[in-house]
This record gives sequence, C-alpha cells and structure tokens, in this order.
Amino acid sequence: LLDSINAPSVISAEVLTFNRMAYRVMKELGNANINNLSSTGKSMLIYDILSEQKNNLKFIGKSSENIEMIGTQITEFKKHGITAENLKNVMENTEDKYLKAKINDMLSVYEKYTEEISNDYIDENDSLTILEEKLDYVHDFDNTDIYIDEFVGFTHQEYEIIRKLLTKANEVNITVCTDDTNLSENQDTDVFCANKTTLDKVYYIAKQEGVKIEKPICLDTLYRFKSDELKHLEENIYAFPYKKYDRNVKDIELFLAKNQYSEIEHVAEKIVKLVRDNNYRYNDISVITKDLEGYSSLCKAIFNEYDIPVFIDEKKDLSQNILVKYLLSVINIFAKNWSASSIFEYLKTGLINDIDDDDIWTIENYVLRWGIKGSKWYNGEWNFYNETEEIQEKILHIREKIASPLLKLKNELSGSKDVRTITTKLYEFLINNGINANLEKKIEELEEMGEVEKAKEYETSYKLIMDLLDEMVMLFDDKKVSFDKYAEMLKIGLGNSGLGKIPGTQDQVIVGDVDRSRSHKVKAVFIIGLNDGIFPSINKDEGYFNDKDRETLKQYGAELAKGTMEKLYDDNFNIY
Repeated sequence: LLDSINAPSVISAEVLTFNRMAYRVMKELGNANINNLSSTGKSMLIYDILSEQKNNLKFIGKSSENIEMIGTQITEFKKHGITAENLKNVMENTEDKYLKAKINDMLSVYEKYTEEISNDYIDENDSLTILEEKLDYVHDFDNTDIYIDEFVGFTHQEYEIIRKLLTKANEVNITVCTDDTNLSENQDTDVFCANKTTLDKVYYIAKQEGVKIEKPICLDTLYRFKSDELKHLEENIYAFPYKKYDRNVKDIELFLAKNQYSEIEHVAEKIVKLVRDNNYRYNDISVITKDLEGYSSLCKAIFNEYDIPVFIDEKKDLSQNILVKYLLSVINIFAKNWSASSIFEYLKTGLINDIDDDDIWTIENYVLRWGIKGSKWYNGEWNFYNETEEIQEKILHIREKIASPLLKLKNELSGSKDVRTITTKLYEFLINNGINANLEKKIEELEEMGEVEKAKEYETSYKLIMDLLDEMVMLFDDKKVSFDKYAEMLKIGLGNSGLGKIPGTQDQVIVGDVDRSRSHKVKAVFIIGLNDGIFPSINKDEGYFNDKDRETLKQYGAELAKGTMEKLYDDNFNIY
C-alpha cells in the first residue's frame, strides 16, 4: 500500500473484520457496553429452555448433542436473517407434515431464546445485524475506498452490510478467486461455482442500489506460484482433457503410507531434511489435514521424537483441564451422593490442600475395602480391622480434612436455592480452599519445567471459569434451580468453552485444519490423510434441517446455509 501511494507512512488506512467494524460502530453510538452473550452462555440458556419445554417438543431432546445442534441452528438463522415470521410463513404454506413439526419445535425454542436475551444481551451473531442497522448513523465510512479481500462467500448479514457500504463509500473493490464472471450451468465440474454465485449476488445488490459496476479487472499474471509444477497443477487439476507435465518433477511428491504412523514419520524425516539441508526455518513449513482430531496426538508424539517444535492449531477440550476437573468433581460429589469415584476424582486433581499422594492411597484402600459412600463420609463411626492405632488415626484425620469443607458447602447449598446463591457459594469454596494460590503454584512449576504452553492454558482456564460463573449469574440471577440442574448447566457451559491457542514461539511447524488454516506464507506444505471419503469428505451431517428441508425453506424465502452437496463443492475449491 505504501509503495502504491508512494508515501513513507499512512495514517488513514485500516484493516478491519466485519465484527471489528461492528464493535467500532456500537462503541461510537454508545452501545458497546451491552452484554455480549458468548457461545457458553448460549448453550446454558438453550439447556434451560429445553428443560422447561421438554413436554411440548416432539423432535428435540435436551442431550448435549441436541444443545449443540440447536445452538448451531440458531446461529444459522441469525447469519442468514431468518426470523420467527419467516419460519411461521413456511409452516403455514408447506404441505410437508414432517417439516412442519420440525419447524414448530425449533420455533418454540427460537422465540423463547430471542425473548430471554432481548433486553439485556446481544447474541454474538447479532452484532452484524446491528452494524447494518446503525451504519446510516455514522460517517466513518463515507467517501472511503474499501477493499474486501480473502472471502469465498458472504452470509446474508454480510451482504446487507456490503449493500450499505456501496452507497456510502467512494468505491468498493471486492476480490473473488475465479476464472471468469459467468455463472456456471454445471456445478459439478466448475470448481469456482460458489465464488461466481457470490459475485452474481453482489452484482444484483449493486444494481438494486443503482451503483455503477466497473469493468472487472482480471489478474491473469500468476504471481502466486514460484514453481512451474504448481502452476501446471493449478491449470490441470480439474481440466478435461488434462495436459501431462513433460519435465522432471521436483516440487510435488506423493507418498503412499501403510498407516498413519509411517505417514507422519515420513513427514518428520522430510521436515528435518528441509531444515538441515535447505536452510528452511520451521515456520516455513506447514502440515494440513481434514482430520485434525485423528492426527494431532500422533503429530505431537512423533515430531517430539524428531525434536521438531510444533504448534497444533486446534481448540482444546476444556473438560480435560485440571481446574475444570476440580470444579466438576466438587459438583459430582453432591450429584452422585458422595460416591467413592467422585471423591477420588476430586482428590486426584492435585489441588487439595494438605493431602498428598500417600494420604490418598491410604484412605482409598480403606474406602474400597469397606465400601464407604454417601453419608458414611461425614456421619457415624468407621470400622477398623487389623489396622494399627497410628493408621486408624491417620485415616480419620484424612477423612476429616476431606469431608469438613465439603460438608460445609453441602449444608450451605441444601434446600431451595437460586443461581446467584449457588454460584457465590461455589466461588467462596474455591477461594477458601486456596484454589487460586494452588493454581499459581502449579503455573510456576510448569514455567520452571519449560512447559510454557501448559502454564498459559492453566492461567487462561481460570479466567474462563470465572467469566462462566459471572455469565451464569447475569443470565439466571435469582432463578430457582435444583442443585442437579445447576450442575448440568455448569457442565454444559464448561463443555462448550473451548480454549483457542496462540502459538507459543515464533519458529514452529504449524499443523492445522484444511478449512481453518491458511498457509500462504510457507515454503513447504504437507497435506496428510488424503484418504477416500476424508478429503473431499463425505459429509453426512446435515444438521437439524436436512437438504430436502433446506430446499423447501428456500422456496418460501427462508434460505439457509449450504447443504451437503454444496459443501462437497467447497471441498473441491479448498483442494484447488
């Protein structure tokens, strides 16, 4: 940009995402302090709605899979501008009884969800709708030059924002990766079909708004490829008939592996060679796959053997985090009536004051032998057989240390309680038992051992849990709940809190997902797991509405996201 305008610096250029633009506009108009409902809060609220409406719903249960599916469906409604009225219209007009019943269930949940958040919260997916509504009241984007780059498609919300920007800006330039601008008749064979459809929609909006469309600029010089082989592959990968490459191939290699283990070993050997013999840095190399879950632990283990620093671009499951395990184990003790398994899950987190491994083994042997559970932990005498007086005293002392703080919490939580009270008591329990101090000690130990990433995860998880408890109080406040229901809500909230990771050091090989990771700045790419049905994938998960439902909804003006066939075409473009 500086070269183009021939200037040493520029103050009036900005790089924004749509979400960042929304935040800025809301801040300017004084709306930035409205509470944003996170995906965690959303999942807890959906669980609460399902619990209350379970007798009226035919299709939807309140299992965790359903909560995730409904959350995804509500997000889809928001992104594509589908209102309750749109859904009612389809219900009134369609003759498909099965679809009517499905919409009826979803409508009940969607209307209740919208009502619950209407005054106090913004769903994280509402910010773009608000941006579109408020753009008329700000002048930040008047007479600007706007470049919209790196998109392969837009949601309904984004199209409406572009509509507003077209009328405010001096000019809007939109880049699209395609071979020409003509809509394809045959989607199966045109890898750019989705991109051309995007372009067609933008043209349609421009014509509606009376905005002049300039002649498209076609960038036919390929600056992207440093290799003739990749240039040839780009031209021929979907061509029919294709041309054969008639020179020696050096830059593209196929490796047929017996199994995943030998595949990753081969990649590791290649990486070591590139770094040692070709002066590559680790961050010049990336590994991408469609099956990150299946490959991440294998990559960690084998790359570690080869001393290759690696960053796995994945969201961590918070349920395996030590602090989360601690919190859930406290709740499980009461939910499972002081069962031995829940007590020892709690003890083995390593966050309990004044109880070491030896104490845990001593009492575990006793408890398992005598089948101690329920009120026996805090009421009545314990039997002894052949234990010395010293061991008896030790066991009773450990019992007291375990049961005393838990019994105090149990008594405070007994009877009818509201969400604020339960959350406050849980928080006080954490503080009184020194969990924050114990966690800080763990973080220091990990940092001394060089486990910086793990230490950072512990630090982040504490903040995440505190935010979650705050959100529970904001959402439900004085709502009366049973302890079991509270426990379930908390588990669902924690289950939907993913820890996104940021690379710890600069020079690492990045292993990422095909759909999420973009590897423009690297010199070598390894694509792993290219197996039939994986990439391109056989996408069997249609969501709450299947492909046939989506087609019917579209006919009645309620167009949702792409169905499974279109997702298959997207995979072909990702391969390209």
